[in-house]
Amino acid sequence: MNKTRAPGAKPHFARRKLAAVGLSGLALAALAVPEARAQTGERSLVLEEIVVTARRREERLQDVPISISVLDQQKIADLNIINAGDLATYVPSLSVNTRFGQDGTIFQIRGMTQELRTTASVGVYFAEVVAPRGANTSSSGDGAGPGDFFDLENVQVLKGPQGTLFGRNTTGGAILLTPKKPTDEFEGYVEASGGNYDLRRLQAVVNVPVSEQVRLRFGVDDQSREGYLDNVSGKGPDHFANVNYTAFRASAVVDITENLENYTIFKWLDSRNNATPGSLVACNPAPGTLFGPLCEADFANREALGKGLGFYDVWNEMSETYSEIDSWQVINHTTWEVNDALSVKNILSYAEFQMGSRYPIYGTNFFKTPVFGGDPLWIPFGLTNEERGRKTADSSTFVEELQFFGTAFDERLTWQVGLYYEKTEPEDDYGAASWNWLACDESTMSDPDPNNWRCNDVALLNGLIPAPFSGSQALAFGVPQLAGVYFGSKASAPGGVEYDNRAAFAQGTWRFSDQWAVTAGLRYTDDETKGYTDEVIARFPGNLLTGGYFPPDSVIVDSRRPKTKSDEWTWLVDLEYTPAAGQLYYLKYAKGYRQGSVNLAADPPFDVHEPEELDAYEAGAKLSFEGAMPATLNVAVFFNDLKDQQLQYGYLSGRRGVGTTAIVNAGSSEVWGLELDGTVLLTDQLSFTLAYSYLDTEVKDLVLPDLSAVAPRGVTPSTAEGEDLPLTPENQLLATLAWRLPVAESWGEMVAAVTYSYVDERQSASPSLTGSPYVILDDYDLVNLNFNWRGVLGSPFDFSAFVTNLTDEEYYTYVTGNWGTGFELAQLGQPRMWGARLRYNF
Repeated sequence: MNKTRAPGAKPHFARRKLAAVGLSGLALAALAVPEARAQTGERSLVLEEIVVTARRREERLQDVPISISVLDQQKIADLNIINAGDLATYVPSLSVNTRFGQDGTIFQIRGMTQELRTTASVGVYFAEVVAPRGANTSSSGDGAGPGDFFDLENVQVLKGPQGTLFGRNTTGGAILLTPKKPTDEFEGYVEASGGNYDLRRLQAVVNVPVSEQVRLRFGVDDQSREGYLDNVSGKGPDHFANVNYTAFRASAVVDITENLENYTIFKWLDSRNNATPGSLVACNPAPGTLFGPLCEADFANREALGKGLGFYDVWNEMSETYSEIDSWQVINHTTWEVNDALSVKNILSYAEFQMGSRYPIYGTNFFKTPVFGGDPLWIPFGLTNEERGRKTADSSTFVEELQFFGTAFDERLTWQVGLYYEKTEPEDDYGAASWNWLACDESTMSDPDPNNWRCNDVALLNGLIPAPFSGSQALAFGVPQLAGVYFGSKASAPGGVEYDNRAAFAQGTWRFSDQWAVTAGLRYTDDETKGYTDEVIARFPGNLLTGGYFPPDSVIVDSRRPKTKSDEWTWLVDLEYTPAAGQLYYLKYAKGYRQGSVNLAADPPFDVHEPEELDAYEAGAKLSFEGAMPATLNVAVFFNDLKDQQLQYGYLSGRRGVGTTAIVNAGSSEVWGLELDGTVLLTDQLSFTLAYSYLDTEVKDLVLPDLSAVAPRGVTPSTAEGEDLPLTPENQLLATLAWRLPVAESWGEMVAAVTYSYVDERQSASPSLTGSPYVILDDYDLVNLNFNWRGVLGSPFDFSAFVTNLTDEEYYTYVTGNWGTGFELAQLGQPRMWGARLRYNF
């Protein structure tokens, strides 16, 4: 049975060994060691081919009319990539939102953003199966987590809408993680790593050919690393942003018959870390802000104590903090090569995902002292809190996909059709608790019974916001009331969201001649989403005299059952021209679609939102050059027209008396840009790669709905007309210079490389709406070094060393935009990391 071709692949696309570091279509460069070959009696250098699966079949990268970035496993290790945030640093046009720390990272490509409580705009696939869905109420799941970045064939970042073959929710693009498949050789490795921040990592992989028909592969990745955020409060863990996980993977290939193959993957993850809180960076001195005085008192306290003022210092006042992920998944591929012109492939998957978290998202230390003394009251602002017995995400995902591949008309037509079904449902009620302007007794905050919560209204204590209170305090101090609005409240919203997604698709490429080809694809998607929550809202009194914590004045339960349906056609038309070998030019139009969904946090009718649509136009070229200095150059120019944009719209609910957010189809935006990359082998010992992206994004139109029926005050959209899309740098650059040291062959192979990464300034939140001087994040550059010594002195050992962020650059990855409330907070980029690895190959 021919194992080198996927169903539908052309014969001349036979797979070649992946280069040690790749060239990529708009991708990162490799630490490639050029391969010397004799051609017509002369020594010549060539770039090895890279095989990708961007069109659900194996093809040479340079033959695929898609802008793609590719990282193989060696590059992933060299750059110390262990999570989604690390990946975005080294892929132009790819960025992330780290609002909820490293375990809740959200991808975006070419400016296609994902607001909180919307579905993904970038699909993440492991072994061709979409990542398990997480929670609707916070960022979790839907991506690449810890433990996914080991023993991979490669990671492919597909840029631009991929709605025909990969479905809805890929308006930005798709990220494909391809694990290594069991082979017919007994082989493997054991690898140990160590470094600063007490890095300890152990990997082990073994490949076992049981027989000619059965091949097995097992791998484990266990890593721990001390956090780089220093907790200076003396309460809770010493460090945050640590790493602590164990991932296991097992896969089996069984040749049932000569033409029938069964490939099964089991993956399991147990991650336990201290979470990644934000850092308090500035106070708003303007009079009248609710938390400005408390922020200034917080900084004054830290200064008096002589700690908490360093860039990586954070403050924690929670006795127990954590971010935990438990997940497992089974994936099965069954491939039947019916004949040379027809293959059938069935993909089946079941996954369970749980996430629990309890930590101070904002890392503040806000206290309020009562008027006549008494113990200071702790204000738990910006926390995520898992109540006892309930996770912040808890869901199962079932996927079934049936694909047919084939060729016809003497292989001038390559085609594929398929059916897709996905079902996600909660395993149990999930959801985190939130506090609105309260001081609370922390020991009661995780109690599932709201009558046991003990808090005090902070709004009354500050005397800045009117609110209703029991007792005589409000009248005694002349604080007016605002009917129906309760500022001092705690909300707990147990519930869940169920997704049903069905689709049918077809795509084909017709080759008119050796020079001309056209590809057309069509997909119909039908989505149904429904959610439920029985939100418990407890309202508390305030005491301006002696402070203290009190039981709630009242407890209400607000039950909501939002549901919505959406269906959409998406399509692709692509014209390819290949005038000569090594030259590919293409023009492409693609229709993208992000499904409508529900929002458990909003009031009817704003608890549902409609689909978001994208028209994308792209022109590109992929060029390969031979000769004394073989090279590749890939260029893409594109324009995106985004309509019915799903935007977050914050408001104060008159129905429930709490602050919350709606998702509304309020905007249209335009994005145009340029992406290019190139790789050149300067000599048989020196290679250089450059990748660059330019993005011009603008919100063109913002038509906000009238929320007056549910929002008596405080409406705020997340962006404004004429501004950039969030977290989208205008310029992003990556360059790598790799040098193979001229040592004797008996010494082994030594490659040293330096990588430079530049990320331009970008907008974290709307500067005009927040008034914050901090939401425009500064640009930053990173320098990485790595050294690989393969086959040390002719032995089966490999040695590697790496340094990331060599200059110890300090930079922000996200700023909240809370300036109007009196302070500003940020998520921080990683400091300098260094380490070394020793691998034994067998």
